[in-house]
Amino acid sequence: MQQILGQSYYFPSQVAIGGYKVGNQLLLIDTGNDDSSIRKAIRGFENIEVVAIFNTHSHADHCGGNAYIQKQYHAPVYCPELEQDFVQNPILEPTYLYGAYPIETLKNKFLMAKPSKVTHLVDSEAPICVSFNGENHSFTPISLKGHSPNQYGFITPDGIAYLGDALISTEMVTKHPLIFTYHVAEHYKSLERLKTLSAKGFVIAHGGYYDQIDALITSNIQALNATQSLLLNALDQSPHTFDQLHEMLYTAYDLNETVPLHILNRSVLKAHIAYLVDLKLVQLDVEQGKIILKK
Repeated sequence: MQQILGQSYYFPSQVAIGGYKVGNQLLLIDTGNDDSSIRKAIRGFENIEVVAIFNTHSHADHCGGNAYIQKQYHAPVYCPELEQDFVQNPILEPTYLYGAYPIETLKNKFLMAKPSKVTHLVDSEAPICVSFNGENHSFTPISLKGHSPNQYGFITPDGIAYLGDALISTEMVTKHPLIFTYHVAEHYKSLERLKTLSAKGFVIAHGGYYDQIDALITSNIQALNATQSLLLNALDQSPHTFDQLHEMLYTAYDLNETVPLHILNRSVLKAHIAYLVDLKLVQLDVEQGKIILKK
C-alpha cells in the first residue's frame, strides 16, 4: 500500500483498496474482488493485524476479500444497512440483475463475492470509533447513495475521504460512458454533495488517489446527463421498447457486450427510465406483450 497522509493508505489497482494503519494494526476500506486482490494489497506490511473492514457497498469488487480477511484475522465488518444482505448472501446480486434465479454465466466472482459476515451496520453518519492498540480513532461515514442502494464513503482521522464508486475517473467515463447507476436521482444528489465535501484528499475505487475531484464530479454528471439526453431524444422521435432503447445506446456508445455486461447495461437503462418516469417525462404502456416507452 502507498501512504497518502499520516496513517491513511491505499493500494492502487483495478479496484483501489483503502487502509488506515496504526503500528502493526490495519483497518481496510473495501477488500477488492477476491482473496488474491486483498493479499496483494496487504503483503507489503510485516506482521500486520487487520482489526476491521469498512465496506463502502456490496458490489463484489469491493467485498470479495472480506471472507479471506475474516478467516485470517477474525476482523469485524462494518457495512451500510441494506447492502449487508448482499454481502452475506451474494446470490442476491445476480438475482436482482436478472430478475429471477440467475443463469450460470452471472454466477461469477465479478457479481458474486464469497459470503462474509457483517458484524456492524452503518445506518447514519454518526462517527465510528475503532480501537487501535487500545486507542480509539474516529471515522466519519458519508452517505453516497445512487451507484448502489445505500453506498457510504468514509473519512479517516487524517481527513482522507474514501468514496467507493460515488465517482469514477474521467478516463473510465471516456472508456465506459454508460456509467453504472442504481438510483439516478440519488446519484445526482451524491455528486452535488461531493462538490462541498471537505477533505484533504480523495480515493475512488476506479481511479485511485486525487487531491481534487471537481473535474471528476463534472465528468460524472455529464455522463449521466448524456444518457438522459440520448433517451429523451430517441423518445422524441417515436415510442420505443426497452430493446430498441438498449440498441440505441449500444450504437451511440459503441458498446462491446457479453451476456453479463448486457444485463448490467440493461439495469442502467432501467434506472434512467425510472428517473424519467418519476419526473413524468416518460410513461410506460404494454402492447402485444411488450413494454412501450413514450413521452
